[in-house]
This record gives sequence, C-alpha cells and structure tokens, in this order.
Amino acid sequence: MDHVLRRSLIEALKARGWSYHAAERAAEFVAGLSREGDGEWKAWRSGNAMGSDHYRVARRENGVSVYDSPVEARARDVASALNELERHDSDATGTS
Repeated sequence: MDHVLRRSLIEALKARGWSYHAAERAAEFVAGLSREGDGEWKAWRSGNAMGSDHYRVARRENGVSVYDSPVEARARDVASALNELERHDSDATGTS
C-alpha cells in the first residue's frame, strides 16, 4: 500500500468518526494487502478459532483478511473505505 493510499484510508476512517490513532492502526494492518484481485471488500463473520464474534475484511469469504475486528461496524468501515478508495483510484486512472 503506497503512502498516498494509506493517508487516504486514514482520512476516510476519520471521516467515519474514528480517532486518528485507531485509523492509523487499521491502516497499518491493511498496509500489507495486495492491490491485485477483484471484487468488493466485505466484512465477513469469522469462522475460525478466534470465534464467530470476530469480523474479517476480505474480498472473498475464505480470502486473505486485511483487517480483523471484534466490532462489526469497524470491519464494515474498513471494507467501505477500501472500496471507495479503489473506485476513486480506478476513476482517476480510467481502469476498472
């Protein structure tokens, strides 16, 4: 994840009412995500050993998670922000 995208994610999460510190920590978790792949980011209920009360952000239900949270709204915020950033990025570059 490049610096501009990381900063944009932090700003998008702050606009959703997150503190700067919480948004920065989320961006750190997401920083390792691959820009490859297609489909919308979604918050999926975890079915692993962490328990079903955790939510994962991934493109597919069994895909690699870029963010995990016990709070569903936080996971949905991250998924929504990533989708917005990717739409904006593809609009700016003319790619889909």
